Amino acid sequence: MKRIIYLLPVAALLMGMQSCCCDKDDDNDSAPVAAPAIQPNGDFAVDLGLSVKWATCNVGANTPEEYGDYYAWGDTTTYYEPGYAREDPQTHWKEGKSSGYDGSSYKYINSSNNKLIKYCNKSSEGDGDYTDNDTTLLPVDDVAHYRWGGNWRMPTQAEFEELLDSCDYEYIRTDNNGYGMKFTSRKDPSQYIFLPGAGWRQGTTLHTSTHTDYWSSSLDTNHPNQVWALRFDRKNHYIVKNPRPYGLSVRPVCP
Repeated sequence: MKRIIYLLPVAALLMGMQSCCCDKDDDNDSAPVAAPAIQPNGDFAVDLGLSVKWATCNVGANTPEEYGDYYAWGDTTTYYEPGYAREDPQTHWKEGKSSGYDGSSYKYINSSNNKLIKYCNKSSEGDGDYTDNDTTLLPVDDVAHYRWGGNWRMPTQAEFEELLDSCDYEYIRTDNNGYGMKFTSRKDPSQYIFLPGAGWRQGTTLHTSTHTDYWSSSLDTNHPNQVWALRFDRKNHYIVKNPRPYGLSVRPVCP
């Protein structure tokens, strides 16, 4: 079921969905920031009747409509200083990250030859023929688990596909000229999540006018320099591949 709906304000849509309160400003990258425990009434984790529960907000956000932060795949810290996620052009890069979200900043690529040094199942793509055959993010490299702890993690490609196949969706225009997708359970229409249209980062540029991408934890095993992601725009939502150094949003899941 596909519908495009314009609502002002988005607060009316989100009435009843409590503030996630699941993350803080990324001002201390040396330690995780724990999410609240999952409450018995389902706060912070929405049961859409699927194989996993979905968080109510993005990593780096405190409410469903906040965009949150952008992360390269397998990185647990941002490349920009706290509070500058939406700056474009970006001038507040952390040390060694002035090129933004590209291969020279990404820790799992040898920037001298553009070869992978972790999460590689093809020797032709690995630095010095390196392979480890890890095709799903380990907890230590999963920003959802690192920052929130517990059983929180990034969704797999299969879990994104399940979300697309098992929920209805609506395109929502927010009161601050943003947008996003509301995914509603077909089993229980009172249960839904809202994914804000945060765009994506490539290099030093923030792209907000075309589409929004959300990382999965699943490597593209045919091209291990890329990862599967959920993409949506004003009319569609589907699974795509993205280069690992790009800066994308993260929406956690838990059992």
